[in-house]
Amino acid sequence: MVQHAVEWHFNPPHASHTGSAWERMIRSTRTILKALAREQLLTDEKLLTLIAETERILNDRPITPVSSDPRDPPALTPNMLLLMKSNTSIPSGIFKKEDGYSKRWWRQIQYLADTFWKRWIKEYLPTLQTRQKWQRETRDVQVNDVVLLVEDKVPRGQWPLGRVTEIIEGRDGHIRKCKVQSRNSSCVRPITKLCLLEAQSD
Repeated sequence: MVQHAVEWHFNPPHASHTGSAWERMIRSTRTILKALAREQLLTDEKLLTLIAETERILNDRPITPVSSDPRDPPALTPNMLLLMKSNTSIPSGIFKKEDGYSKRWWRQIQYLADTFWKRWIKEYLPTLQTRQKWQRETRDVQVNDVVLLVEDKVPRGQWPLGRVTEIIEGRDGHIRKCKVQSRNSSCVRPITKLCLLEAQSD
């Protein structure tokens, strides 16, 4: 670290608010887990399994592109840094509300993990789309940016990514739509359905 002149900046004690982005994620995660724990009676083993599923969801989110090649949209995730490989969370089945009261506790935890995913996505994605009108200039989406596509019914742990191939301005001169190339297809999306990744939006 010394050879690379790495400079460390630490938060002062008792000032978690200075953590900004990651502290907001911690707060959202804690709030959702508290709500889920109130709904269900969880043993220690069930709670540890739910925490492990939650950890995998959080650490599999894309944070920055790894390649400038337009044909290579996958992005760097915290799991890649921690495990040196991707750890994609693929749900092993479809779980319904009735599973929350199942005698098979594994199905119960999978249902709670799906519920966590749906609630966390609704809180996390808007933090990537902050647009404060007329207050300060913010970075617009540009051609070749890797973006997260906001889809309504995405399975747990799936982060649909695409690369912007064309930007389309509205009559007011601001970007309103983008043509996006995903792994399987090309589509046009409104700017409200696209999110820059964490490292790009900073």
